[in-house]
Amino acid sequence: MHVLIVGAGIAGLTAAIALRHKGIDATIVEQAHKLTEIGAGIQIAANGSVVLRELGLESKVAAKSVLPQSFDMRDIRTGKQLWEVPLGDAGAQRWGAPLYNIHRADLIDILAGQLSPESLHLGRHCTGFEQDDHGVTLQLDDGETLHGDVLIGADGIHSVIREQLFGADEVQFSNILMWRALIPAERLKEVDLPERGNYWFGPGRTLITYWIRPQNLYSILASVPSGEVRRESWSEDGDIEELRASFSDLEPRAQAMMDQIDSAFITGMFYRDPIERWTDGRVSLMGDAAHPMVPFLAQGACQGMEDAWVLATMLERHRDNPAAGLTEYEQRRRPRTTRVQSGARAMVKMVHESDSERIKARNGRWKGMQHIDPMSEATWSFVWEYNVLKEVDRPAGEVLGLSATREAKMMERPESQRAFDLWKSAFTPEDVARGHDGMREGYERFLTTHFPVAENVPVEEAELGGVPAFRVGAAGAGAPVVLHFHGGGYMLGSARGSLEYATRLATAVGGECLTVDYRLAPEAPYPAALDDAVDAYRGLVRAGIAPSRILLSGESSGGGLALALGLALKMAGDPLPAGIVAICPFTDLTLSGASIKDFAGEDPAAHRDTLALMAASYFQEHEPRDPLVSPLFGDLSSLPPLFLSAVEGESLLSDCVRLHDRARAAGVDVTMTTVRDSVHVYTLFPFLPETQSTLKALGEWATRVVAEPARAST
Repeated sequence: MHVLIVGAGIAGLTAAIALRHKGIDATIVEQAHKLTEIGAGIQIAANGSVVLRELGLESKVAAKSVLPQSFDMRDIRTGKQLWEVPLGDAGAQRWGAPLYNIHRADLIDILAGQLSPESLHLGRHCTGFEQDDHGVTLQLDDGETLHGDVLIGADGIHSVIREQLFGADEVQFSNILMWRALIPAERLKEVDLPERGNYWFGPGRTLITYWIRPQNLYSILASVPSGEVRRESWSEDGDIEELRASFSDLEPRAQAMMDQIDSAFITGMFYRDPIERWTDGRVSLMGDAAHPMVPFLAQGACQGMEDAWVLATMLERHRDNPAAGLTEYEQRRRPRTTRVQSGARAMVKMVHESDSERIKARNGRWKGMQHIDPMSEATWSFVWEYNVLKEVDRPAGEVLGLSATREAKMMERPESQRAFDLWKSAFTPEDVARGHDGMREGYERFLTTHFPVAENVPVEEAELGGVPAFRVGAAGAGAPVVLHFHGGGYMLGSARGSLEYATRLATAVGGECLTVDYRLAPEAPYPAALDDAVDAYRGLVRAGIAPSRILLSGESSGGGLALALGLALKMAGDPLPAGIVAICPFTDLTLSGASIKDFAGEDPAAHRDTLALMAASYFQEHEPRDPLVSPLFGDLSSLPPLFLSAVEGESLLSDCVRLHDRARAAGVDVTMTTVRDSVHVYTLFPFLPETQSTLKALGEWATRVVAEPARAST
């Protein structure tokens, strides 16, 4: 087999080396006359380092790299530490390989040095290709043609191969400009810049800085809003005074560093949206030609290295059918890179916040992550922990896509598969890329599209203790009244989005349901949601509803909030409700439940990364083991009867089971059901048989717990 590769960047060079490693010939065509790199530093995380190790190149890279001991995130104006990500030896042990900082040119030299001169055609511009059942012919601008069995477009964000395959598509501008500079070590002798990722964040701007040659050369990436640099045309050279103007209010150490810059160049931050196909017959894409991404997960080079190893492995396995090899290569890679592309854009949005309240919320979230995730696994493991050498030996369907779920996972029944697919597709790549704003819109779209309240259902706006709510159903004398709290990890969801479910709750108990629009994190962290819940409950009681008729209800985080409300009312000496309903409750915001790890890749609705983001956004600088944050750790004695349910195989199963066990041990009347072959918060899905049986059981339970206090009072 002979593979043609267009583009001699990191992805293309690594692919040629990996193909040779597998006994496959490769020829690279590159339009540049020399492999020189304008640029600065790049980072090779563990998922890229393992590829270099397998190719016998890690020692060469290590010799020219710096091994940072951590990522230190600080406020650009005060220098206050916001977040620390441990690296160094601890990181290498956790992730399976080190993270290296290296000059891009040094890495290119190492890679190019592994290839013979005849396999690398410089100064040759590709104009197009033709393919048939026997191979691919590459056309060059000087009229020459090259023939191979396979063609790989590794020609970057402006890929000629991509455009011929799928037509022109729009390059997206992030509205951020990036200044890059290098500073020799002798100019930084008086500045305290340890071998760490020394990062600063300010309104709409960042400084990402680190050593790239040990005590020899320092790299700076300074990003600013595009409107701060105005000119009629763009060139690579930047006016250093414009850079200084954008960073005129720095804390002393950052200022001392920036004062040593004497030249810089500037580029825009561009990306493309994920596409539905990379491959056509014997032609496919890789690296930035396939999935160009913004640099704020530092994964551009590493994803190209992963591409290279999978490509070489699949072509080796399918020597007799290269097209099949490319199809499986794409099957294994596209879901993963889509997730990384979206995650990188979400990180860009997070670190470039400009509003003071949103910056406060972001910094609080980072502080919260330090409480529950000191190694920053929830943020970084989905990229760093991935070992492509092992993954290629697993079935292709095991790859985790945007929802962090195995792509090939199937449920046993068609109705449960329908629910699974709805959860899996609830968020688009664009939703994820826009951070909690996009996810919030995506979740609302998911609820209102798939679970709209029927037009003939009367919905009444209500106010409970100053907290907005909606009322559905009608309660006769003595009938139960459900006070419901929607799920969404304290960060997503709304009372309006939960109306359809609230209607079914009201019907199940033979009464009415009020669904509460409590405030959401990260803008309104703990105790905002709990305060709203307390006010809503007391407002309901003041409206004349006896506590003995009230049932607190919630699903997922709403279930946790209902339980926290019960604990708060008990502590305050308020009369308690008749009972508490918690469906698939999120009760442990420290994420210590075994099921979160045990069922990784199985649950499309709730997984560690998103749960950690939501939890940290909620409690922020507060202690997550506080029982009013994580009711699992509270004194559950004297709580009213509980109705609990969870799904076997969901991430939050342990939260529910442990709560059940602790409540029973505390003498609480607990009714609990578990269902199998279903999804998180299955009761949202009215077409599921288990939903109908659970709501029937809930109605019978409600009749009992509401009637018993009435009998006791007589």
